[in-house]
Amino acid sequence: MKVFVSKKSKPLADKLCIAIGGGSVIDEAKIWAKKNKKICIAIPTTGSGASETSHAVIWKKKKINIKTNKPISIANPFVVKLDKQTRHNSVCDILGHIVDYLNVCSDNEVVEVGRYAGQLIEKHPTNLTHPASYPLTLKYGTPHGKAVGLVLISSLKKMLNL
Repeated sequence: MKVFVSKKSKPLADKLCIAIGGGSVIDEAKIWAKKNKKICIAIPTTGSGASETSHAVIWKKKKINIKTNKPISIANPFVVKLDKQTRHNSVCDILGHIVDYLNVCSDNEVVEVGRYAGQLIEKHPTNLTHPASYPLTLKYGTPHGKAVGLVLISSLKKMLNL
């Protein structure tokens, strides 16, 4: 990758570390930036979430967390095309983060997550768990949220080809 820097911005460029990639690339850049007293800018290309955290993970014989600065996260200026396995791995990681968060967050935060999920549904209407849950609500009177939960596991299996 070629980086072009004007003479006026060179002092700033010497203080930056730019990471473009998935979680392991971004985590490695955060560790390097910390050791070298640089500012890390992250452009994530998977759904790992590493661009949003103030720690990095090293996977060896055991998981090692290293405290780092949270990078400056930038949305992709290009279209990302994930292969099928990377997309599946990203989806599982994201779902795991959401479940972990919802397990410990406050009720107000649950409402906030619901609002954000509603914004996402506005972009791409429901197409998997919700439509499959409607008969449970309409025919058997199962509350909407519970009905969605009941079809979630089978929907994940279908999505992940398990």
